[in-house]
Amino acid sequence: MARAGAEAGGESGQAGGISSGDSPECMRCHWMETMAYRDRETREIVDLSIDREAYKHSVHNELACRDCHDRGYKHYPHRTSSADEGLQCVECHAERQDDEAHQPPKLDGFDIQYHDSVHAKQEEEPFSCFSCHNPHEFRPVPNDTPVPQVVAANNNLCLDCHTELRSPVPKGHDWLPQPRRHWASVRCIDCHTPVEGRDLYAPSHELLGAEDSNQNCVECHSQGGQLLAQLYVHRAEQEREQAGFFSHAIYNDAYIIGMSRSPLIDLIGLAIVGLMVIGIAAHGYGRYLAHKRAHTAKGEAQ
Repeated sequence: MARAGAEAGGESGQAGGISSGDSPECMRCHWMETMAYRDRETREIVDLSIDREAYKHSVHNELACRDCHDRGYKHYPHRTSSADEGLQCVECHAERQDDEAHQPPKLDGFDIQYHDSVHAKQEEEPFSCFSCHNPHEFRPVPNDTPVPQVVAANNNLCLDCHTELRSPVPKGHDWLPQPRRHWASVRCIDCHTPVEGRDLYAPSHELLGAEDSNQNCVECHSQGGQLLAQLYVHRAEQEREQAGFFSHAIYNDAYIIGMSRSPLIDLIGLAIVGLMVIGIAAHGYGRYLAHKRAHTAKGEAQ
């Protein structure tokens, strides 16, 4: 068992919680990519494997298996009732608020938003945090992530379920011109969350249904557009970090949020402005020299 556990941990000391305590006993089976079963009701394959490398980089990497999972899993084969454990992200984070070692973010606000979302109100199938976020792999998108990658990461969460929207003419989006190009630049949540009361630094979990979603082009394609505000804040911070404050201020393209700009046109515009400044400076210097010569000549004449 000890040898098998060491092999399961693989990179001992580097895989965090799944290589500590009695977690290697769990990983003895769950590290295998083929660990899965077929659901008797839906007939779908349920994946039970854990990607050790992904877990190592997740926000939960310091947690051992039984920090979250019920002790009923200690026995193998697992009891059928063990799978009925009620894992709750919000409650777990609330319980650990005084834990100085971890200090997880409070999720109460997300929970309130979620209960007002279209996902919480659907009756077809149960929906929870785990429907979108894999707790064994989840990590927030780093602040220095390029915007296209931020968009792709966010949208893939939606499109993994709404696979029908990957078609050239997605249902319900026939009003939207060039949907694929939009989805490469705009997140689903930019249109499918309320504009009012939006927190620029935290995505809303109050997902709107099709009939309530934002379909006003001007909300993006205008200087004061609200829909892309969160994404623009991310981009602005990133540009300041990479290019510096003054470069960001010069190349800032917030005048039409959501539209692309040509770097060549930017350079031509800057060149024109630069030539105007040089021209004004040269004109001023020329007048100064002319005035100085006239003053000198007047002094000599006297």
